[in-house]
Amino acid sequence: MVLKNIKYALKNITKPPVTRLYPEVETKLSDRFKGLQLLDKSKCIGCGICANTCPNNAIRIVKAPIAPGKSKERWFPEIDIGHCLFCGLCIDQCPKGALSSGKEYAKGLVKWKHEELLMSPAKLAREIDIEDGDER
Repeated sequence: MVLKNIKYALKNITKPPVTRLYPEVETKLSDRFKGLQLLDKSKCIGCGICANTCPNNAIRIVKAPIAPGKSKERWFPEIDIGHCLFCGLCIDQCPKGALSSGKEYAKGLVKWKHEELLMSPAKLAREIDIEDGDER
């Protein structure tokens, strides 16, 4: 048993390491990676199909300003990413293509409190920084 392990170690000592150096070196993502959702407010019609499709009921339709600093409001999705499966059904079912998948997988997704995982329409549209909630 011990000789078998030594033989295995000697055979593999010349091979390159397989450990990723995250976060110093960003991990390459595949084209089909499903990260945090992106919202295009100009395309969203507030129909609620995304909320009805969500298997975990992680999406609510709420009234929010059309643009930062504007008083006019419309209906937009608000996603609780603490309950989100990142399955992409909301993206697939959006009739106007307002929801899409982003490439964030660490930034903005790691929080101490569950309340901070609620992604408002402004955060989904990236009008507000998802890291700390400050307006850009």
